Amino acid sequence: MDMITTEEIATKVYQRLKDSNVASMITGTINYGRSDYTKEDIVIVPHAIEGEKSLRFGVVKVNIHVPDIVRGATKNPTYTTDFKRIISIRTKVIEVLKNHYEVGEGWNWTIGMLNPPIKEPNHNEHFVSLDLEITVRYKIK
Repeated sequence: MDMITTEEIATKVYQRLKDSNVASMITGTINYGRSDYTKEDIVIVPHAIEGEKSLRFGVVKVNIHVPDIVRGATKNPTYTTDFKRIISIRTKVIEVLKNHYEVGEGWNWTIGMLNPPIKEPNHNEHFVSLDLEITVRYKIK
């Protein structure tokens, strides 16, 4: 039995997003980490997957980071969640990633939990995450 991991599946998620128009609609990058908190980024995070079973389940998270909207004076600005932009990017990401079956490889993902915006600590931005729920079946060779 091949032991596919969430890291390997994350590379497929990355490629699908990079090959789509999501890459050109955001101001930042699609990657596995980030360093520039002033741009819109999509971060792919492999999580756990079950081990030796004929039917295994796992998760890959896709985090969508969007800078907050700056309001008010330059001296004392306030920051608010850019819901419109978050919704727009998440809608496109879901469209690209929904119901993916890796033909002939015995695994697939579906869109699972959609989490609400979370403030990024120490930065003026919020991010939303969505879970790709992974199902891996034993592949007979």
